Amino acid sequence: MAMSTFRVLFAGAVAVVLAAGCDIRVDDGRVSLGVTRGRASDNWTREYSISQGGRFELLNENGAIDVRGGSGSHVRVKAIREVSDSSDDAARTRLQTLKMREEVAPDRVLVQAETGDSSTFGRSRGVTVRYEVEVPAGLTVSLKTMNGGVRLDNVDGRITAATTNGAVSGSAVAGAVQASTVNGSVQMEVTALGGDMRLTTVNGTIRLELAPGIDADLDATTVNGGVSVDDRLGLTDVSSNRGGFGPTTSINGRLNKGGPKVTLQTTNGGVRVSPRGGGDEPRGGDADGRGRGRRGRGAFSF
Repeated sequence: MAMSTFRVLFAGAVAVVLAAGCDIRVDDGRVSLGVTRGRASDNWTREYSISQGGRFELLNENGAIDVRGGSGSHVRVKAIREVSDSSDDAARTRLQTLKMREEVAPDRVLVQAETGDSSTFGRSRGVTVRYEVEVPAGLTVSLKTMNGGVRLDNVDGRITAATTNGAVSGSAVAGAVQASTVNGSVQMEVTALGGDMRLTTVNGTIRLELAPGIDADLDATTVNGGVSVDDRLGLTDVSSNRGGFGPTTSINGRLNKGGPKVTLQTTNGGVRVSPRGGGDEPRGGDADGRGRGRRGRGAFSF
């Protein structure tokens, strides 16, 4: 009887929502209601020539950033811009007035969508810009967004990738990398180091895969979680700490001859370091995956 009453009430609520011009989405049994909004989108493209060793900066607020390595000396930028508003006409009008900030010099380019200050009247709400970027090797690249992930693919240079809400990930990355997020994971696959590397998050895990033969000094720590380093990497001069009776919370050591400093740090999550392409299962641990041995306990599964 109670269930029947609930269904009747729910059906009535849906009818009222439909009459009011709202949309309904059902996902795995969860129902969300939202006011129907108008939308408009377009593609904004540019190509820049930057001198060898120059700097490219991309600032974003709402949206993901995907960067891949390219040939030649040109940086290619594609911004997929989408605006939502009370109607399609209002969204189109707003999109037409959305300005793109460009600062261009022979050795430096900065790109930013001028969405307005999100702290005043919600002006930037309803504006999403997703970037697809191609960069040549050897540049200093700075990528920042607030709500969205950052993805690197076959990029070589001095790279800073930062977000607040989202993951940072990379495959076939070379050079010096600084990657950070607050709410999200950091995962990086590295083919060569051209300088120090620092991967940090507050609420999330860190996964680093290193190509064989990389020379580095490793410092991996967490507060609430575990740290593991795969034995196949041959870490030497190892020191580690374990929190009480829990897993290992920090591991320091030298990879091969030592060299650039690799710092991995999270507060709430695990840290795992393994060979590039070596599979997900760490070696040198127990059958339960907790990794006892000179690497300490604490291989963290995620």
